[in-house]
Amino acid sequence: MDGNRISDIVSLAKEAEDAGFESVWATELYRTSFQQLAAVAAETQSIKLGTAVALAFVRSPLITSLTALDLDEVSRGRLILGLGSGAKRTNELWHGLTHGKPVTRMRECIEVIRHIIGASHLAGPISYEGEYYNISTRGYHRAFKPVRDSIPIYLAGVGATMTQAAGEVADGYIGHVVCSLRYIKDVVSKSLKKGMKSGNKDPNNFTTASIITCAVSQDKKRARQAARATIAFYSTVRTYEPPFKLHGFEKETVKIREAFFNRDVEAMIENVSDDMVDTFAIVGTPEECRKRVKEYLDYIDLPILSAPHYYLDFEEVSEYQKAILDTFST
Repeated sequence: MDGNRISDIVSLAKEAEDAGFESVWATELYRTSFQQLAAVAAETQSIKLGTAVALAFVRSPLITSLTALDLDEVSRGRLILGLGSGAKRTNELWHGLTHGKPVTRMRECIEVIRHIIGASHLAGPISYEGEYYNISTRGYHRAFKPVRDSIPIYLAGVGATMTQAAGEVADGYIGHVVCSLRYIKDVVSKSLKKGMKSGNKDPNNFTTASIITCAVSQDKKRARQAARATIAFYSTVRTYEPPFKLHGFEKETVKIREAFFNRDVEAMIENVSDDMVDTFAIVGTPEECRKRVKEYLDYIDLPILSAPHYYLDFEEVSEYQKAILDTFST
């Protein structure tokens, strides 16, 4: 969900609930995902609320746990806690923290969060010793019981090692916008299977989700241009390189990054090829988009459909959001 105002996000979530959608998901870049979902929780009844994704390293595990517990209470047990490592550059330059070894750090972070959510209301202290987190909550006791002492945690990943970690330690996986159908088949599915085997996980109790840019419109040229802008934005992040390399888009991404650092948005978008649009987005009429989404369902349980939103005005974003609701309502 994205909107010009949080009230717009609330309205969109209410429409999604009325349309029969299973869940709505809030991003974390220009707003915090938890605050958006708190507003949504107060105005909805049954739809699940997911963070896609909350940045795991920029908060302490204790604060993340307490925020999740609060939001789960406000929503009456509807939260899905989606966590991601964030990119190295933004963690270090925007947040002023050491990125470290993201897979190791994420494993520890999830372990600590699970301990706190499950036991902070009980009598005993919580202790954890790791490479990144050394925690002892002696003397701390959360004075009230949680709605749930186990909140589902989904881990976002692009690279094979983080994806494998999701299979090992999380309850679900969230694929990024740039995780194409081929990338999900060739990399994600295999990595998750390996991780679940290592973690002794039952695949039937694990949810595989992926965010998919979806532009439903009769005006395909305009919709493709909108999708092109979102792909251009994500082409600038080195963390997301593996899918671009898999498809042989290295030359295009070099040009897009050059344009990005020159603050030339028009050139960024122009350098997204038609093949890149077809690879990383679903664009077309309602019938065409429904058909494309079905192709993903052989490999994922939950497609998280996201309207194009970068470098677009909010009126156009809203148009594509409404089209998703109309096309995929039940």
